[in-house]
This record gives sequence, structure tokens and C-alpha cells, in this order.
Amino acid sequence: MMGKTIESVKREIFVKASPDKVWKALTIPEERNRWETRECELDIRVGGTMNLDYGWGVSYVGIIKELVRFEKIVLEDADGHVTIWTITPQEGGSLVGIEYIGSWCGDIEMMEADNMAFGTYQFMRNLKSVYEEDRDLRSRFWKSWIGVLHRTNPGDQRGAKVVVVRPDTPADGFLEAGDVITHVNNIATTTYDDVEIAISESEVGERILLCVLRAGEQVEVEMTTIAYGQTFG
Repeated sequence: MMGKTIESVKREIFVKASPDKVWKALTIPEERNRWETRECELDIRVGGTMNLDYGWGVSYVGIIKELVRFEKIVLEDADGHVTIWTITPQEGGSLVGIEYIGSWCGDIEMMEADNMAFGTYQFMRNLKSVYEEDRDLRSRFWKSWIGVLHRTNPGDQRGAKVVVVRPDTPADGFLEAGDVITHVNNIATTTYDDVEIAISESEVGERILLCVLRAGEQVEVEMTTIAYGQTFG
């Protein structure tokens, strides 16, 4: 059974900054580099290109399909995938949103969708931190992992469902596909984002205690993180 097809993945965050200021953060290269990109080229007009280099070997190129000053930027990449940035005025600041339009079904595809949205959400967290506290969080991102690919659990049990356990990583032999991670270091983790933040922002070599639901029973497992994306080999 493939499960429900999802056609939109969203994240949003409130930032204590005016829509004008958030717009500049999205459209002026020097400002965007402060919170998201390592390097970028921005041609802010319909038909213009956004070329973004985030670091970590990740980049994005999109064509601007729609532009509403201070409100919305709609982008499309070479594969036809659509990304929508929105800025909504709120008392004391702005609600900044990102939406990816596509089609995802099943654990593997939903894991990929969660991972994509989470990556952007990390930078949205940094946008908030930079513009509210003048503090860049990027040195905390993607430091460690345990070798697990997961997704927000689609069932009644809140948590993150393990989809793949990579060989030769700390999780190999301790976690299984289908496990639902409900706590990391005794803190409840109800979504993909919760689990990924808790583990990937820990230090390399840090001991991690996971509480997982396996075949209806709660199981505790402990392991030590390694550098993000690496294996014991």
C-alpha cells in the first residue's frame, strides 16, 4: 500500500522584521549571504534567475515565474519543480513561508520531501536568528548523524519513522526500518524536524539516547554520533 500522495510541503516561521526587511533578505545578495547562502546571484525580475550556493555541496538554480514585491516569489527549477516564498505581515513582524509543489507518496519519497523542507527550514531559523539577534547559527547545522533516514510518522503515534538505516553507521544493528523515534535524550520528538535538529546539531562523538516504538513496545537504544554523512569505513 503506497499511502496518501502529498502535493505540497510547507514550512513557516515568524520573524521580528518588517516585510520590507524580509524582502531585502530574500532579494539582495549581500543580505541573503548573511543568513542562507555562501554565494548567490539574484536577477530579481520575472524571467530572472536565482543561483544559490548554500555550502555543504548543495546548490539551487531557479527561474522567477511570479514576483509580488514584499509578498511573494515563485520559482521553477530545470525539472519543473516549483518553490514559493511568501511574506505575510503580522503584528510585530512577518510570517515567512516556503512551499514546495510536487508529488510525493510512500516512505522514501516523503523522507525526501521532509529532508528538502527541513533543509530550507534550517536557514529560515537562521534568518530569524540573524535578524532578531544578529547571530548566525550555521556553524551548528549538519555536524553529526547516526546513519538514519526517516520521515514524520504518518500514523497516530507522533514521532519520526525510520525508513533506512545506513550500513556501517552507529544506528546499524540498533535501529530498524519501521521504528518510530519518539524521544531523543528524553525530549519528545514529534516530527522529522525535531529528530533531525536534536541529532544533527549535537557534537561529533556525543552519546545519544533514543526512545523508539517497535512492534508496539518502547525500546531505548544508545549510540555515539559520527560526522554528518560519514560511515565507520
